[in-house]
Amino acid sequence: MSGPRLDHVSVTCADLERSIAFYRDALGLSFLGRGESGEPELSTVSGFPGTKIRWGELDLGGGQLLELIEYVEPMGEPLVQRTHDPGSGHIGLAVEDVDALYARLVELGAPVRSEPVELTEEGDWNGVRTLYLADPDGVTIELVERPRIVKIPEVEPAMTTERA
Repeated sequence: MSGPRLDHVSVTCADLERSIAFYRDALGLSFLGRGESGEPELSTVSGFPGTKIRWGELDLGGGQLLELIEYVEPMGEPLVQRTHDPGSGHIGLAVEDVDALYARLVELGAPVRSEPVELTEEGDWNGVRTLYLADPDGVTIELVERPRIVKIPEVEPAMTTERA
């Protein structure tokens, strides 16, 4: 049996429509669907009696989903989320062109924290270009562009035919 693997990432949001628009329109994730639920199992699994939610799902690729949840009942309070606080987290999204996405996000007025930077540490992160931004509820998103590895095709030796 293999160990756990990522199934989905969930973000609780104050306004489902606003969050769907951000992740779909600003970041380009494919929208999969939305719905509402007040099934008793939600109260059991969440630990909050009378739970009612609105939800939306977007495609993160590789079979993983981004699940957006707006609690209708019980309503929560916004968190102050800072990346350096223990217990905080962020969503890392692989992108092909971080500079182009940065320009688009700035044009849309998204709260980016910096221009893309290139990491110079040794190891797997060397050469990665990245930036942080926040979603409409303050969740940190990291955009990650990894260096492209150019594979040079091997040239097969020419076949020769000998004639006797």
